[in-house]
Amino acid sequence: MNHKQDKLEAPERIKELNPAATLMRIGLKENDVLCDIGAGTGVFTVPAARITKNKVYGLDNDKDMLRIIKQKAETECLKNIELIEVEGEHFSLPDYIADIVLMVTVLHEIENSQEFLAEAKRILKNGGKIAVIEFHKWQTPKGPPPGHRISKKEIISRLYNAGFAVWEDFDLGENYNCLIFKLNSPA
Repeated sequence: MNHKQDKLEAPERIKELNPAATLMRIGLKENDVLCDIGAGTGVFTVPAARITKNKVYGLDNDKDMLRIIKQKAETECLKNIELIEVEGEHFSLPDYIADIVLMVTVLHEIENSQEFLAEAKRILKNGGKIAVIEFHKWQTPKGPPPGHRISKKEIISRLYNAGFAVWEDFDLGENYNCLIFKLNSPA
């Protein structure tokens, strides 16, 4: 294991994020397509591939992270994971492919969130959802310094500007918040 993997897969982090239960709460179903943007070591990608029989796309800009997910998929004989290396804000995926787009502690790292969210919107099916899990803005036991985090209000504003409205909002332990968005209905 490398340092990044140790951090992403720390037992207390996994317990708090509770990936399988969180995916179910987000609404992942057996035939859904999920796109995990910033998949890291597959903390959510692998459990998603166990829940759905359909495709799970794991996107990351780090080849080492994608190799880790590939090894996990091979170990568990999960054939429905497709890994994609991302460069910049463009995802090499067709339009309207995902039922759920998931971003776990990613949005606070994105410089051009407008372009990034437009790309997430492009790959989302009509009626689909975007789930954003981020650290609370205040100091918590885990995570980056509060100045490097993004507030819930800012997340909502960015997604609203991209054409989305909050559908659900819940905390994951003391470190994280999960916001689920759907496309705004035209007035």
